[in-house]
Amino acid sequence: MKNPTKLHKLLRKQMEKAILEYKMIEKGDRVLVGVSGGVDSLTLLRLLAERSSYIDPNFTITAVHIDLGFKKNKGYWYTLEHFFKDTDVEYQIIPTQISKIAFACEATKNPCFICSHYRRKKIYKIAHQLGCNKIAYGHHKDDIIETLLMNILYSRKIESMSPVQEIFKGNIYIIRPLTYVYEHMIKKFSKENKFPVLKSGCPVDGYTRRDKVKAIIKELQKQEKKANIKENIFKSLRHVNISFEP
Repeated sequence: MKNPTKLHKLLRKQMEKAILEYKMIEKGDRVLVGVSGGVDSLTLLRLLAERSSYIDPNFTITAVHIDLGFKKNKGYWYTLEHFFKDTDVEYQIIPTQISKIAFACEATKNPCFICSHYRRKKIYKIAHQLGCNKIAYGHHKDDIIETLLMNILYSRKIESMSPVQEIFKGNIYIIRPLTYVYEHMIKKFSKENKFPVLKSGCPVDGYTRRDKVKAIIKELQKQEKKANIKENIFKSLRHVNISFEP
């Protein structure tokens, strides 16, 4: 591996900070890394596979990609497999027809919700089959910020992604090692390392509720140049005051 750049070192440092602070990965863990095909999950997989000296290296990694069934170019699977092999990790690519369920005429919920729901169920099943006790997702700082606003605006609740989430009575934990990493850093890192650009094939890609919230945050920051909008939203998750008095 070539010598890490300044950005590479920074990303690794921020990932290590989250892992150590929240005790995300410990000795003997079997970690399933959910790889969507986007640069976020590819970056996470590559960084975890490096086995940093600050994290106990005695854990296993299996990359799992759930193919939702959207029409893609013929080289999609080959490109993804090449990335997994180049990263030197075990992997599984699971074909499904989840897209047909999400976009069925009789579907009553948002297609993004349906895709996410069925993909999670598939991931949980595979984690159980492989004996994995941790599931790592490539969710980053922007995802956490946007999810908070999405839940407020669309779901009438104050809730976001947790860095560590217990499921199935503690038999499995969901972890998000990129909690402290901003999206623009990941995009720059992926270009720096010439990661493949893999299109999801989803017809609403770029037009989701998340994209709308992302645009709102961007516009607010544009209008309030001195206010660190995203950082303020992120830090608000640690300063919840339900007994506020005017």
